[in-house]
Amino acid sequence: MCLAVLLLAAVSLVRGQSPPAVSELCMGCLCEANTNCDRSFRCEEGECGLFRISVPYWKDAGSPVIKDDNATDDGAFQRCVLDPYCAARTVQGYMTRFHKDCNGDKAVDCQDFAMLHYLGAGCEGDPDEGFGQFRAALNECLAEVMKLPGSSGRM
Repeated sequence: MCLAVLLLAAVSLVRGQSPPAVSELCMGCLCEANTNCDRSFRCEEGECGLFRISVPYWKDAGSPVIKDDNATDDGAFQRCVLDPYCAARTVQGYMTRFHKDCNGDKAVDCQDFAMLHYLGAGCEGDPDEGFGQFRAALNECLAEVMKLPGSSGRM
């Protein structure tokens, strides 16, 4: 399993708040599926950071910012989504707001969070050719996570 998944799992913790919507391991797999958790990934086609977050997504998540920053300042979006902690808070905020059973299996798990993240709030966006690759990378990561000792069946 990629070390980046384990590192991001630690990064994704939101200290001092209620339990996160997305498990730490699912968060790590979302990172792997989006950018291979490549910290050098900046922005491409309006999506930035480890999770490839867009400005509308960031705003829907509540426009989180890094410490001592202001969401209305120029560059606040990029400073946040290029910071692993703030990017993870952005994903958590988005998933908390749009929490949904996208695949209709009566449980909200990592597969649903992946669909929300990639397709948007209603899980109804049109998947492009990149969605298959994203889904394959996510499922590969999740399969590796399931091999870890003490891993449960759902994330």
